[in-house]
Amino acid sequence: MQNSEELKWALLIASLAMLTMAFCMISFVMYYQKRRFEEEKRISDIEKNYNRLLLDTALNSEETERRRIAQDLHDDIGTMLSLTKLSLNQLSKLVGSSGNEKEDQIMRKSQSLVEETILHVRRITRDLVPTTLERFGLMEAIEEFIHKLEEDNNLAITFLANTDDFPRQGQKLELTLYRIMQELVNNAIKHANCSKIDIRLEINDQMIGLKVTDNGVGFDPEKIKENNLAGLGLLGIESRLAIVNGTVQYEKPEKGGASAFAQIPVMPVSDSKPEPLHPFRRERVNI
Repeated sequence: MQNSEELKWALLIASLAMLTMAFCMISFVMYYQKRRFEEEKRISDIEKNYNRLLLDTALNSEETERRRIAQDLHDDIGTMLSLTKLSLNQLSKLVGSSGNEKEDQIMRKSQSLVEETILHVRRITRDLVPTTLERFGLMEAIEEFIHKLEEDNNLAITFLANTDDFPRQGQKLELTLYRIMQELVNNAIKHANCSKIDIRLEINDQMIGLKVTDNGVGFDPEKIKENNLAGLGLLGIESRLAIVNGTVQYEKPEKGGASAFAQIPVMPVSDSKPEPLHPFRRERVNI
């Protein structure tokens, strides 16, 4: 009888020991998996932040290069063209006094070509560096961009916003929205064969939405990604949005064409003065 009781206690103790060991093993496995998951998540976050930093650095370098080219055009090419214009004006007076009609026509044509070249240089400079964006904000910059397009293209562009007084955002966010709008509109003009483009800008307490719709031939963004065709600049748009935690969705309207809708979280404007977008503005000296 005593041996039976001892055997029961031994079995009970052995069972408890096995349960304890099993619990410890399960706890260890769960702890190990949790730590592994946390480590993988930490590594994934580091990779995402690193990739975002690379994208940000690349886009900042691109904007810096745009400013450098714009400044070279303004300071070097623009100055040389202005001096050429002055020289032609002086030469035109001498040719006009000689009474030679053919020489006068050639001179007027030369002056016209120089004037046209100066206008092209100014337009390219403004496209490279959107000075209106820094000075007056996103709505005014988009309106100026539309006005220039309508002058050079037989195209109807409408622009609507859900507020008359669009609040200023951070420099990076405003520049991102402007470049995305610029890319989507240029894509529609070059590839969609459209006659109408609609731009809508919406803002609330949390998000800013930019929607660009055209009535052109449309496209399938998934097929373009699968074929690694970046001609429409879709990868560039997604790269810019990734830096500011934004997203973009592409749709095919029922009436045809294509529609792109980008959303970006609202960013507070920094208290520090941002770096100016204008490459020609000199610093103010306090005396």
